[in-house]
Amino acid sequence: MTFPSERFEGCFPELFGFVLLDATGLDDLGVGSPVGRNLLQLFSTSEQGDRVVRDGIAIPAQNIDPGFYTVLVRHARSPSPWQDPKVTSAGWVLHVRSGELLLCGLGYLTKWTPDHPRHRRISVPPGWYEVEVHGHRLHPDDPDDAAYEFVLSGPTGARPTFHAHLNHGLNLNDND
Repeated sequence: MTFPSERFEGCFPELFGFVLLDATGLDDLGVGSPVGRNLLQLFSTSEQGDRVVRDGIAIPAQNIDPGFYTVLVRHARSPSPWQDPKVTSAGWVLHVRSGELLLCGLGYLTKWTPDHPRHRRISVPPGWYEVEVHGHRLHPDDPDDAAYEFVLSGPTGARPTFHAHLNHGLNLNDND
């Protein structure tokens, strides 16, 4: 079962990153209501951050330079508009409970508001997904023309094995 790709233009990585998440999963963390809380601080200073990622609630794309990017969320069976990613981070898992994912900058986690109007919403069938994150330079002579994509394989009823590197950065200017 696939889903339509969602392409978003002009996405800014607040606090140097993006996050793709299922907000229903945040509600199920067992730490009280996440609304209005500084989830970024909680996730970066406690075991909760590793748990959120390993349990498939959120996928952070970190270490991204400020700028405006195109971000694509697509099923692995849908072709990518871009070839040869400059950076790739594989091994992520995502558990879609509600049928809707949110894409936002990491900065939006500092005072979590699930219905914030700047969150990008993506309809995805419920289930478990394996996810890869790719970073692309769209034009080699223009470092500001870049895109990121979240590539989802699934859904399945069984939880895939998590094997992502938690601190893997996706900066397109590294190793130039």
